[in-house]
Amino acid sequence: MAGAFVDGDARLVLWGVAVAATYAGVAALHWLPGRGQRIDLEHSEIAGGHLVERFRLFFIIVLGETVILMGDALTGESFELDRLLALAIAFTGTVALWWCYFQRVERIGAEAAETAEDAGTIGWQGTWTLTLIVIALIAIAVGDELAIAHPDYEPTLGFTILTFGGPALFLLAQTLFLREALGRIPRSRLLGLAALALLAVATAPFTLIVGIAAATAVLVAVAIGDTIREGGRASTRSA
Repeated sequence: MAGAFVDGDARLVLWGVAVAATYAGVAALHWLPGRGQRIDLEHSEIAGGHLVERFRLFFIIVLGETVILMGDALTGESFELDRLLALAIAFTGTVALWWCYFQRVERIGAEAAETAEDAGTIGWQGTWTLTLIVIALIAIAVGDELAIAHPDYEPTLGFTILTFGGPALFLLAQTLFLREALGRIPRSRLLGLAALALLAVATAPFTLIVGIAAATAVLVAVAIGDTIREGGRASTRSA
C-alpha cells in the first residue's frame, strides 16, 4: 500500500518486498507459531477447472499487454515499411506463444489438476510455471518493442537476452511443468531451447528485425510440432 504513495525506485522496492512476502507466505503455507499443525499441501483440494481458468485469464491479459506495447512502439515512430514488417513478425510471435500454451500445455495441466491425488502440489507447480511465463512474456514484449522502433539497429547484449532469453524462459517453464505432469521431458521444448541458443549467436551480426524473426520462427516451429503431436493423439483415440 505504501508503494502507491511513492514513485520511481522506491515504489519498485516496496512492491518487490510485497511480492516476496506474498510468495514466502504461500511457500510456508501461511504457517504461524502456535496455530496447530502445518497445512499439508499434498492433501489440499483444488478445483482443477477453476485453477486452469485463472491461469488462462492471466496469460491472455499479459498477451494483450504485449499487443498494446507493439502498437505504441509503431505509432511512437515515423511510419516505415520495415517497422510494419517488424510489427507483423512480433504479432506472429505473440500468436505462436498463445498457440504453444493452449495447444498442449493447458490441456495437460487441466488433466493433471483434475486427476492427481496431490492436486495441491500440481497447483503450486502451475503457479510457479505461470510466474515464469509472465516474466518471459514481459522480456519478449520489450525486445519486440525495441525491434519495432529501431528495426535496422544492430543488436546489443541486452536485446539478445530479451529476444532469445524470453522465449527460452517460456519454453523452460513449460518443460519443467510438463516433466512433472507427464514424467518426461518433451523433446520439442529441448529442441526449441537449443535452437534459440544457436540463433542468438548466429543473428548477432545482423539487425534487430532479424533477431525477432529468428526467435519467432522457433516458437512457431514448436507450436506446429505440438499440433502434429496432438493430431496424432486424436487419431489414436478415435481409432
